[in-house]
Amino acid sequence: MLAGVFSLVFSGLFTLAILAAIIYLIIKGNRKQEVAKKKGNKNLLLHIYLYLISFATLIIAVVGITISLNALFSYKISIPFSYSVNQLAYDPKDEFSGMTESTEKCYQGEITNILGQNACFDENKQKKSIITGLTLTISMLILFALHRIAIKFAEKKDIIIWLKKLYNFASLIIYSVVSIIATPISIYLTITYAYFRPEDITQIEAPGSAIALAIVSIPLWIIFLIATLKLRDKEEKEK
Repeated sequence: MLAGVFSLVFSGLFTLAILAAIIYLIIKGNRKQEVAKKKGNKNLLLHIYLYLISFATLIIAVVGITISLNALFSYKISIPFSYSVNQLAYDPKDEFSGMTESTEKCYQGEITNILGQNACFDENKQKKSIITGLTLTISMLILFALHRIAIKFAEKKDIIIWLKKLYNFASLIIYSVVSIIATPISIYLTITYAYFRPEDITQIEAPGSAIALAIVSIPLWIIFLIATLKLRDKEEKEK
């Protein structure tokens, strides 16, 4: 339940951040257009593109790392630590067939013995999650690195300071909010899993994804906080 609420909140925050960034870019771009022309800055759109792609690819890479870490937790700890499992169903036809025992079946996944109990789970889900996560992570990190290198070259000629500040601040907001939400949720779910875990494994709330997201987002929060503070100090020195 908490994981679902977290996902909903994160999705809403991400959407709001993207919309706010787009609106800010449009307004700021219009205001800075004349100033940019006077300073000889003809690459505003290129800079905006590079920063937007850097912003988006890093977020997708974070999602990929989170998916992979969550899958690895399921191998190292247990499947219910990372994934929800479904209850076994019984074929209603057996009630009218004269059978003394109903046949157990799964509508999703296969019957799997997990922590001494039979439940429905797709045994390929862990492998698929690792492959999906690594594919997202590697491809997005490559694109992120290429665009960051392009930014370095582009800023040798001219630096659009307001765009750089926007990128750092938007990233700081995203990863700080995600960390603030993910950290207490992961702690709560981990304690619940360790000490108050229900006997029925289908009732367990998996803490794996929240822990994985906290592990990834907290370092990024610190990195962008430092980058934002350094940029502020640099501006104050230049004044």
